[in-house]
Amino acid sequence: MIVHGVHAVREALAAENPKVEKILIRRRDLNPRLREIVEAARRRGIPIQFEPAVRSSPGNRRQRHSEVSARVSGASPVPLERILSRQPSLLLAVDGVQDPNNLGALLRTAEAVGVDGVLIPRRRSCSITPSVVTSSAGAALHLKICRISNLSRTLDRLKQAGFWIVGLDPKGSTSLNQIDATLRLVVVVGGEHQGLRRLVRRQCDFLAALPMQGRVASLNLSVAAGVLLYQIALRRTSGAPESGSAIDPRAP
Repeated sequence: MIVHGVHAVREALAAENPKVEKILIRRRDLNPRLREIVEAARRRGIPIQFEPAVRSSPGNRRQRHSEVSARVSGASPVPLERILSRQPSLLLAVDGVQDPNNLGALLRTAEAVGVDGVLIPRRRSCSITPSVVTSSAGAALHLKICRISNLSRTLDRLKQAGFWIVGLDPKGSTSLNQIDATLRLVVVVGGEHQGLRRLVRRQCDFLAALPMQGRVASLNLSVAAGVLLYQIALRRTSGAPESGSAIDPRAP
């Protein structure tokens, strides 16, 4: 895999799993961030190749990313058993997200809030491509990502293992303060066009909706997921007591 951009290359150098095999720099003058990458690569004995600079125009994001690239190997998916063996408490499941930028943004937020693992179906979902790594600013290289065959069956298995499933749905009837953030949770995010699929919705213990007070009916899926994940993370770390309104959808 070839990853592009300062952030993605820097995170590749810092990640535990992928191995950086080579750094390619296309710029005559090295700014401080590129010098940092060069120094880190030299300390680790990673070959660095300098090529003629690429002419870039102001604001051209693609050309800015082309200034530095890295060839990375070993960033392979992690089996679900390995994720579960670490006693995770917060997982993210992606149901049919196909846009690399959306998936990259999701992974960037997931890594920032400390998600223990990400579940991505092998079919009808974007895979971890160089574009996803770049869009995640390299965060995808730090996450434990599992490719699964069937999300609905996997969620059922996780429920049997003690997880509670929270589906993010604009039509959901559960507010965020009704979800006990201390539970072992799987947050499920639907795709760009159809949202959560029917069988996946049926596995959800909660269908959570974000309160919308403006005229816009919904948020971008990565933004909405970020709000929910941060709500969970903040309530776990703040030490604040639950509001007393938490519900148990499995209660008889």
